[in-house]
Amino acid sequence: MSQPNARRLADQLIDVVENRDFDRLAGLVPQVVGSRAPESHLFRPLLAELVVAVAELIRLRTGTGEVHETFTVGLFDEGNRALDIDELQPPLRAMLRAVLAELNGDAEDARIQLEFAASDPDVAGRVDALLHLARWVRELRPARS
Repeated sequence: MSQPNARRLADQLIDVVENRDFDRLAGLVPQVVGSRAPESHLFRPLLAELVVAVAELIRLRTGTGEVHETFTVGLFDEGNRALDIDELQPPLRAMLRAVLAELNGDAEDARIQLEFAASDPDVAGRVDALLHLARWVRELRPARS
């Protein structure tokens, strides 16, 4: 499923988020999100690249290199109140479920969740899902020396 251009965009997006380069971010996101985006065909593969990266980083952190564990998630708001996954916006919820599916070895469910997020009619929701994935990668990466 990986495409070289999607991998390149994923790397750029993660770099932009890591460096808080909002000018570059403002130029990059419209390239892939929206019906008139020149590289909109890369949106789904870009999400897939980021989902795989998040899952790989979680496995690295937890020491589980293969799919032998069952991963779950606990969600909390800023006030430390437990949230149900259905309280999240649909594209963000789909990305979280895609990561869990990837971690748990369910490629078909991951694909379905990616499709759900990528086809959401709300452009802001798609942008939110994309930026959350990039941020998760940034936060899960080991600190640079």
